Amino acid sequence: MNFGLNSGGFGFCRPAGSAGPFFQWSRAVRIRTNLDLLLDWLQAVGLGDIAAEFFRKLSATANLLCTPRSSLSKATWARLRAEYPALSPAQLHHVLRHYQLGPGQGYPEGWSPPPEERDAVASGDIFESFSDHPPLLLPTDGFQLRLGEAVTDSGLQAALFRIRRMLWEREEGALPANLSAMGRDGGV
Repeated sequence: MNFGLNSGGFGFCRPAGSAGPFFQWSRAVRIRTNLDLLLDWLQAVGLGDIAAEFFRKLSATANLLCTPRSSLSKATWARLRAEYPALSPAQLHHVLRHYQLGPGQGYPEGWSPPPEERDAVASGDIFESFSDHPPLLLPTDGFQLRLGEAVTDSGLQAALFRIRRMLWEREEGALPANLSAMGRDGGV
């Protein structure tokens, strides 16, 4: 869960359907607040160190986007690279290039990478790889779910049903129209 949230973090800071500048300060503040709550909870259950590492890039991105616009617009590439080392040059450039400073405000010259980093910006990947995600850690004690037994907790049953429905709808949406209709009608 942690790795998936961190890997998909860029998408949370932008409004749906946006074609222009899409990283917004207000969304970043909400993400930072919720991320702090999640990190506090993970710390309380003894996973603080692991969570801090997993959320390193998402946290850095949220911190960058939570910077007041007036301060961020005056920042230089060198300062931003020094303050947000968790972000690759390509990731930092992507966030800055698509940040919404305000109506009519363009991309500040100070945000441009120096010539020696332009290749890294142009050729670097902005997405995190799922091929090198950390190992899955399962609890060894204190958990309530007994594998092979019926789920009796109504809250957990409801959550599992929502996940099942979401997966079914996602799978059905990927099927050709004639096959998705058959699945809905109970056909084979």
